[in-house]
Amino acid sequence: MIMETNNSVQKNRISIGLIINNDELNANPIFPSEIKEEIQESPFYLLIFISREDVVKISCFPTQNKNIKKILIKLKEFSPDLVKGISNVLNELNLSKDILHTTGLCYEMEKCFYETYLNGDIIDSGNLSIENIKEKFMAVAKVINVNIENIASLA
Repeated sequence: MIMETNNSVQKNRISIGLIINNDELNANPIFPSEIKEEIQESPFYLLIFISREDVVKISCFPTQNKNIKKILIKLKEFSPDLVKGISNVLNELNLSKDILHTTGLCYEMEKCFYETYLNGDIIDSGNLSIENIKEKFMAVAKVINVNIENIASLA
């Protein structure tokens, strides 16, 4: 029973994000020195962990800011019109320029998700409320739910 619960929780997201600072990246032996030399020098890094059955993919995004938010949108289904609608909302709210990573995935016909990680300053500035963001996305046909999360930081 616990296994099913954990599995269903996992299927309500695509990824997990974590922010580390430059010192944590350089001190961590899991990052090969060649990668540390090649990656853009930045005060912070957004790590995105995507786990699927027996593999975990880790993506690393240099960022000047540790205030990162994830917008997770549950969808009835994927379609070109739906993706266009989400893109239009991101543009309308002036969030497109702050996006670090975007992806979408369907686990089953009724369990589709779209998520985007972005700089959270515009949301925290007070110029744009979380309620307004949710309302705009919910107006897109076939959007079921919208969650906005703060991404945890080790720093």
